[in-house]
Amino acid sequence: MPLTIRSASVALALALINVPALGQTMLLDALSRHGVQLPGGSFERAFDEGVAPSTPVAPGSFATSLALLASGTGQERVDAAFAFGILAGRSGRAASGPELNAAGTALVQMIGSSDRRSRIAGARVAGRIFAVPFDARVATPLPAGLVDALFTMWNRDHEIEQLAAMDALGLLRQLQAVSALTERYQFYRDSNKRALAGGAIEALARIGDRSTVDIVKVLANDRWSEGRDATALAVAFARERMLKDGSVTIIRQALDDRARRAQAIGYLTALGVSVQ
Repeated sequence: MPLTIRSASVALALALINVPALGQTMLLDALSRHGVQLPGGSFERAFDEGVAPSTPVAPGSFATSLALLASGTGQERVDAAFAFGILAGRSGRAASGPELNAAGTALVQMIGSSDRRSRIAGARVAGRIFAVPFDARVATPLPAGLVDALFTMWNRDHEIEQLAAMDALGLLRQLQAVSALTERYQFYRDSNKRALAGGAIEALARIGDRSTVDIVKVLANDRWSEGRDATALAVAFARERMLKDGSVTIIRQALDDRARRAQAIGYLTALGVSVQ
């Protein structure tokens, strides 16, 4: 009897040890079937770099990522979120309504979780798959609680969380965030928090409210926005989006900058400009 108990315990322990590895393998298989190769073996890096499937994403392609989003924990769930984002694409174009709804519910839970990595991944993926295109006439219905969860996350002390929340609110084009983003932009700038100020400007530009025009006009002649970092590129994006002043040339030039290439591609895609 003791031997039987011990054997069962060992089997259970081995199964638990192998669950994350099995989940990751299943995610990798799902992505590879669609021609997605992970740079450096990183789901997050592939998401960051905008790696896209080279073969059509058919019904059922999201089964693994949705299952792990619903039942996984820790890094496994983070990887599943990024995998879903890669397959679904911007504005979730490759996913069905029910698949987006299921993912949205899980992502809201991630944003409200106690794990920082999960909160950041949840916000970033939610922003991507529910992003509202600039030419959209009707916005995609958002998961219940998503916007509130993002505002809560934005009020946390960690700067990466603040950036992720602002990015998502901008992608979702939430008009209710304009006033707070405008105030935060000025606060971040006055506090010399350059990256956060750039994140606020990018979010405001994505939302596109006319009240932002005056801020961008000042930035167009402001040395604070000069340079070759992410914030300077965010200002170029804001200028092109709000003023249409030819700053798209600056964004195109950034395609040759390895550190800013993914950022530039994201801006050009949002603006409807060819990356070629």
